[in-house]
Amino acid sequence: MSNEKYEAITGAGIKVMQRVDLPEDFIKASMRVELDAKIASGYHSDTLDRDQVASELMQLAATRHQCGRIYGLAKEGKLGFFNIDETKMQVAVEATEASLRKNYPSLKVPMHSRLRHFEQADLTKLMSDWKCDQTEKARRLVDLVMISVLLDAGAGQSWHYITAGGRSLSASEGLARASLDMFLDGAFSSDPAVKNRVNSLALQQVTEESLARGFQVSRANPLVGLSGRTRLLRALGEALEQSPQYFGEELCRPGHLVDYWLLHADSGNVGLEHLWRACSEGLYSIWPLQPNGILRGDVWAHSMLQITGKPGSDLVPFHKLTQWLIYSVIDVLDISLGLKVTGLDLLTGLPEYRNGGLFVDSGVLVLKDPSWLSQEVNVGTELIVEWRALTVVLLDKLAEDLRKKLQLGEQDLPMTAVLEGGSWHAGRELAKRHRSDGSPPIRIRLDGTVF
Repeated sequence: MSNEKYEAITGAGIKVMQRVDLPEDFIKASMRVELDAKIASGYHSDTLDRDQVASELMQLAATRHQCGRIYGLAKEGKLGFFNIDETKMQVAVEATEASLRKNYPSLKVPMHSRLRHFEQADLTKLMSDWKCDQTEKARRLVDLVMISVLLDAGAGQSWHYITAGGRSLSASEGLARASLDMFLDGAFSSDPAVKNRVNSLALQQVTEESLARGFQVSRANPLVGLSGRTRLLRALGEALEQSPQYFGEELCRPGHLVDYWLLHADSGNVGLEHLWRACSEGLYSIWPLQPNGILRGDVWAHSMLQITGKPGSDLVPFHKLTQWLIYSVIDVLDISLGLKVTGLDLLTGLPEYRNGGLFVDSGVLVLKDPSWLSQEVNVGTELIVEWRALTVVLLDKLAEDLRKKLQLGEQDLPMTAVLEGGSWHAGRELAKRHRSDGSPPIRIRLDGTVF
């Protein structure tokens, strides 16, 4: 609909949660000229210059820029769902500092990485058992990390995983252990002689039933988004074969990214832009299309950002799982090859429910209508877009305040340390204090992909 109609509807007090474009195949050829003209004059659509818009949205800088625009509206009290009270930032800072000192008393914090969710002893033994050179060990760790990260969308409050030793794990820790066990069992390798690898052929043969067995899913132990996770892994198998420049030609596997990055390394360093290009371009096709049939992946619309005559101006790219993967891969390259990644300041804080919950539970973010706290909301709604965008900006501010309090520079306490040492754990601890089941303050309807 046009912006005029949208403003008339919202002006009448009707809340529009999410605006969705018509899929391209719904638009007749005879409508194209008139519709393009209307788009250019301010209709909500992302169908004009899609390639250019998509390219701009894949730039990391676009995340902070668009989130900053949402923050600007929040400061003016103009958002549809949230007010912001930065006088409460001290509560979030203190909670994060307490978590940081508890988890890392020396304030020497490792990389925020999927590897932190594995037992260090298990990883050490795994790498020592592999009878191969360091480069191949790095490839295998990238294989493992990519699978584990892509399976790390929300699990739901009911699911748990029982380890061989009898431990019960839930949430990210449970998903990590389950993905590691499946990897060790050869679930993602088509070569029984080399189980501890991932390749395209095995991924394309993953079924919902095989994934359910690996994650111990049952009626009594349901996992949110099982079908979505299955589709994501199968799509990954296809993507690996479509990008041989990143994933190899004869044996297509995530681990061949290591060879690509080594090719672009100089004096033991590789630029973040090479990691971002390989992961964002190589994995682009795996992300499911949104209902509009146009947008793909973790990119969402907010009507108040629309600039007349500028398609795509209302879109906010988060790329949460891609950034989580890159944080994890940086860790792998360091511990296995001593390869350092430069330009880390371009990565943002991760806009997921633990970091976002920290700001809601500490009172920094306040819902204008508290009744939303008792409802389940789609990830693409403007409420969730606002929550996540404000989380990105507030994580930057939290990091600055924390460094001042601890008298540390950005090099000593980078964003990755703030995430790993404090904000994520602090969000979890506050959730437990506010709600007996430790659930996030805002419940999101998930499908096991993207977020």
